[in-house]
Amino acid sequence: MIKAQKTEPARMPEYRISESESMQYKLLYQIRMGNMSASELDKLQFLCKSELHQLRSELDTMLQELRDMNKQMQGKKEDHTEKDKESIAA
Repeated sequence: MIKAQKTEPARMPEYRISESESMQYKLLYQIRMGNMSASELDKLQFLCKSELHQLRSELDTMLQELRDMNKQMQGKKEDHTEKDKESIAA
């Protein structure tokens, strides 16, 4: 059986906005208070888009791995079902 190579998503920086709830609240506060310049907002938007793209890529990879595992399990289940049918018929 040929095993598909695992596709690794592009590396993200260690820091992720989505992993720090306190940072999210601080950013929301700064945005609502109007304390961020247009260039800071542009940078934040870029970082958020990059992180979202990375998270989607990771989800796609995990979903594909789950689908592959499910196919393997279904194949094993079908093999056992066929063997059970053969032993019952015998």
